[in-house]
Amino acid sequence: MSTKPVVFVWPGDLHLESSDRPNYKTAVWMADEVNDLIKPDFVQFAGDNVQHARDDEFALFKEVYGKLKVRFYALVGDHDAHHDPTCSAYRARLGATHQAFTVGEYRFICLNTMEHHPLGMSEEQIIWFRYEADAAFARGERVVVFQHHYPFQVWENFGNQPGMAAWRDVMQTRPITALFAGHTHYGQIANDGRHVYVATRSIGEPEGGPAGYAVVHLEGEDLALTYRSVEDRGPVVLITHPRKLILATKPAHIVAGPVEARIRAWSATPITEAKARIGEGPWIDLQTTGDMTWSLRIPGDTLPKGEHVLEVRLADANKAEGADRITFLCDRSGRYNPFPTVEPIVRGTKFC
Repeated sequence: MSTKPVVFVWPGDLHLESSDRPNYKTAVWMADEVNDLIKPDFVQFAGDNVQHARDDEFALFKEVYGKLKVRFYALVGDHDAHHDPTCSAYRARLGATHQAFTVGEYRFICLNTMEHHPLGMSEEQIIWFRYEADAAFARGERVVVFQHHYPFQVWENFGNQPGMAAWRDVMQTRPITALFAGHTHYGQIANDGRHVYVATRSIGEPEGGPAGYAVVHLEGEDLALTYRSVEDRGPVVLITHPRKLILATKPAHIVAGPVEARIRAWSATPITEAKARIGEGPWIDLQTTGDMTWSLRIPGDTLPKGEHVLEVRLADANKAEGADRITFLCDRSGRYNPFPTVEPIVRGTKFC
């Protein structure tokens, strides 16, 4: 089984409608950054790729994904099925509405939450989902789920819709690495004490900040992500180990002794400075470990038990800076019992 990291780009809902709107321009910018900067293993679109499922909107979507030099996959969102409950327009252009594929040691399962209106899954798809997950685990693969609807969206009835009880049974009884969703317009990470759920801010009509895309890094027990907004410049920086506390679901995800923090970056210009610090401690030069990768020793044997902050700053030859910051947990006993939490707390949205 391959242990090579898997990197994918997860753009928020595009809601493409016309080429003169900001979301189309942002989507094109995202595709250019994918090609020229991130160069991931693939791009996964979150659904609501178009606004009204019209031919001209799907043509705009084709312009966006046609620019990509890496493979891409798409999900069905409620706007992709606008007045089209069987998703015929989507199927004609993009193929199957649910599918699975493997990259490295990961099996990625793409679900269609639009088999019922306003959301839901058929019994047939749930059976397929269960089979795909169990077969992947039997092969020694890790499983990541993609679907349009986010289970913890405010002001939405998720749990009582058709198929959702059976969906929850599959999710809650299997060691799913993470679930990635769209639909919300705002960005949020939820940890229910067993699994991690990620909703990424929309490109079309974003809430909570500027539009952009998420970069996700998967490697063994490591799961890390960062958000690149259309306003950001300079290097993209990501702490890939240890796990950010909100992403920790078991003891293997905390610091229990001396450990090497791992950092990677994407930059169009050479990096000339790489520093990090723990808490309010001094800034320390990172150790180069490869092309656009660095490390820093975390003294987990002497750090006090509890939460700690790790900050990383990189500067390129043009003096442009990029940074990442995580809170991680340290306990030399190795004990950790995750509890339900979300970041950030969102109490309302104008879209649902």
